Parts: sequence; structure tokens; C-alpha cells
Amino acid sequence: MRPFTVFASLVSFIGTSVFAAEPERSVDIFAWPLSSPKSSTLAKITFNSTSATVKSVSNPSIPSHEDVVRVGFYHPSGSWSGIATSASNFHDGKDKTLQLHVNSDGELYHVKPGPTPRLNKPVVLSPDGKAPEKEPEKTFLQKYWWAIAGFLLLQVVLGAGKQE
Repeated sequence: MRPFTVFASLVSFIGTSVFAAEPERSVDIFAWPLSSPKSSTLAKITFNSTSATVKSVSNPSIPSHEDVVRVGFYHPSGSWSGIATSASNFHDGKDKTLQLHVNSDGELYHVKPGPTPRLNKPVVLSPDGKAPEKEPEKTFLQKYWWAIAGFLLLQVVLGAGKQE
């Protein structure tokens, strides 16, 4: 058992040192209105595979007639990767959340909007405009009376067959 303990502690030490030595990378996230010829910096972010830190955030100037804004980043090769989102997401009072997707090498490969709330199904109202009342939950006996009656009937029928 002792060699296993030594091996486990060695593996855990190596694993923690690898994560501790992982270099931080930085990326500039850009906001780019469709009508604009040039993108503007939205945020500067440093990240590794386990965490991200926002270094700076700026509110991009988006024309009032603009409906769609591209949000993304440039890869080291110079290619653009991003999404298109509504310009209303950049208004004051809106929670601005982005998800950064990192591959196994720790390189950023995609950016997308943050999680959205899952909305419930609409409430069905009665003709008089009130929400329907929930039915009270049934007791155990009300739910399973038929199974109990069947079991008792089976016991009576099978028990009556044995006569001495």
C-alpha cells in the first residue's frame, strides 16, 4: 500500500505544479457595429484554463440606428472569431456577460454571450382572468386504493384454495 501512497502524492504534486505554472494569456475583446468600418475595444481580459480576469472595460460608442453589433477577438493568425448580438445589450443597466471558450492548449477559440435565463411557460388563465388553482395532493390511500384492493383480493382467492 505504501508505493501507491507515494505515487498518489507524486501525481497530485505534479498536477498542482502544472496548473500553478500555467502562463496567463491576454486577449482584447472588440465590439464592432455593422455600419462601422473599424472595431473598438470592449474589454481587455487575461485568462488561463481555470480563471479569467477583466483588466479594463470600455463602453463602445454604438450609433442609435444600429441594431446588430459584432463581438469577438482576433486570433494570433489575424482571423476574426466572434458573434453578432443585439445593440441593446450594450445599453446602461444591462448585465454584460461573455463566455470565453478555451481549448485543451489554453488558447481562446470562441466567445459567446453569457447564459440567458430559462423562462417558464406562459400561465394559462381561466375565462374570468384568474390563474387556475392547483389541485390538493392526494393521500397515499387515495392514490393506491386499487392496488391495495387487488392485493387483498388476490390473498383471499389464493388463501381459500388451501383447505385441510
